[in-house]
Amino acid sequence: MNGAETLSATEIGWLQGGDWGAVIAGLAMLHKRGVLATGVGRIRRTGSAPQDAEPLERALYAALYGSIGPRELARQKRVQRALRDVRQSLVERGLVRASSRRVLMPVLLVALPPALLPKLVATGMVGVTEGLLTIVVLMGIAVWLLPRRTVAGARALATARVRHGGLVDRSQLEPVEVGLAVALFGTPALQTLMPRFAWDAGLLDGGRSSHHIDSRLESSPWGADTKSFWN
Repeated sequence: MNGAETLSATEIGWLQGGDWGAVIAGLAMLHKRGVLATGVGRIRRTGSAPQDAEPLERALYAALYGSIGPRELARQKRVQRALRDVRQSLVERGLVRASSRRVLMPVLLVALPPALLPKLVATGMVGVTEGLLTIVVLMGIAVWLLPRRTVAGARALATARVRHGGLVDRSQLEPVEVGLAVALFGTPALQTLMPRFAWDAGLLDGGRSSHHIDSRLESSPWGADTKSFWN
């Protein structure tokens, strides 16, 4: 079975854009389910928790105490736990590299051989040419390990883009389909499918925190009660 067929919208969002990609996919689905309301760059929950939502969606909804910016919401402990679960699921399926393999191994491959090479050459264990060639090969392996997606993950993402590429052109979408479109195409999908919500919720340009919104309002000549600053 193709890996892309079994991925949820938030998993595709993580595969495409990391934690933030998964969060905006989850928020887009919650908006489509009608359980989110927006303020000036803030989000708050309304209605009842959706029963058929993905685990990350439920965590986002449950973490919405009061009205906060989307970046602050993404940093809530409950949401962070759900994001770790999403990532771990992708790691277990071979679509994403584990953090230790992605970070530690490249560092070791780049740092250790140049440090050891002079000693090995001095003792006659390897020649200079062979040692240099080995370092080049190891650095190539290190570069190959740096991307968070594996080859299988990149292939699954490409397949998902082909399969769901027409979603942004449709007028009627289910919540999961909205999540898939936003997961795959990010800001362009938000601006096409839910431009007012994306702007009011502070999801564009990488998302905003409440502190950032408050600072912008304080510097506005119209003050905090106006909506014209954001329109």
